[in-house]
Amino acid sequence: MYKKNVKEFYSIGLMSGTSMDGIDASLIQTDGFVIDDYIQNCSIEYPVDVKVKLKEASEQFHEKNINWTNTHQLKRSLADLNLIAINEILKKNTDTSLKVDLIGYHGQTVYHSPLNKVSIQLGDPKYVSNMTNIPVVFNFRICDILNGGQGAPLTPIYHATRFSKLFRGPIAVVNIGGISNVTYIDGERLTAFDVGPGNCLIDDVMLKYFSKDFDDEGLFALQGDVDGKFLATLMSDDFFKIMPPKSLDRNYFHKYLKSSEKSPQNLISTLSYFTANMIVDALKYFPTDVDKIIICGGGSKNKYITKKITELSKKDVIISDSIGVSSRYVESEAFAYLAVRCLLNLDISYPMTTGIKSAMSGGSVFRPAG
Repeated sequence: MYKKNVKEFYSIGLMSGTSMDGIDASLIQTDGFVIDDYIQNCSIEYPVDVKVKLKEASEQFHEKNINWTNTHQLKRSLADLNLIAINEILKKNTDTSLKVDLIGYHGQTVYHSPLNKVSIQLGDPKYVSNMTNIPVVFNFRICDILNGGQGAPLTPIYHATRFSKLFRGPIAVVNIGGISNVTYIDGERLTAFDVGPGNCLIDDVMLKYFSKDFDDEGLFALQGDVDGKFLATLMSDDFFKIMPPKSLDRNYFHKYLKSSEKSPQNLISTLSYFTANMIVDALKYFPTDVDKIIICGGGSKNKYITKKITELSKKDVIISDSIGVSSRYVESEAFAYLAVRCLLNLDISYPMTTGIKSAMSGGSVFRPAG
């Protein structure tokens, strides 16, 4: 990436993913082109009551039956949790001369529908800016959506910046969060799209039947059997017939869970295999074949999923942690980076990543009062 002579920024990125489990925060130093330093990371888990309220809010937005009083209270609660993450980052940083210039605040997605030109992230950027006295970039997705894009994924330009130094292309970077997305990188050539559910279906089944937030290391998946008929039903969904670029709402595939009568153990195995299978199937959309698949996000810890991706793809599968890139914090680092690019009016979305007609910037900047 060509580095221009612009100001260096210390930027905090705050990411709450579609797993709806908490907040990841990262502090980086960047000029909007290259990343010069990765300084601090931290995570804040959502309290149980917040997780419950978020699931309720998401259902309300999908059913168009919204309790706005509760939603506004939830926005403030989420903002306070993000402030805890910011303060944790600031406390961890021992360099007293370092002054944070910017905060990239993604917010918590509760509804995503490019067809209806809507993507809703709950948060309170003005409040966060006033409380920290730091400018905050929010609303990363709406500019893309209003101009005909999918509004997701937005991380490809960061994936290219982060991983191009480590590998020659073409490579694939797969982020397995609540939703899985994939980025094809070959020099400055990018292709990206959401491939389908990542952890969201597995997490919901684990909570319902086993009172656990997720399948730790894929141990439950390893103990069950894959139901081939149900897998075929999942893979035949219309979403997989849509040509990329494309994006997915967290709740889209939940219709299959409502009618499922499988044993919980076999359901976890089938859904985990489904996640691996659709990721490998998505590789067919790339301009050329790839030798390496780099996996990041929470799903990178699921040994069942990563093993199946290796078996099905017959490629070199690399967990990003093993090459010194924290799988947990790739997305929070990305939004710290994207915030600076938005501030400088640099592109964050592209025709082959979101389907927008021409590359463009995005985000809204909220500055402290006074």
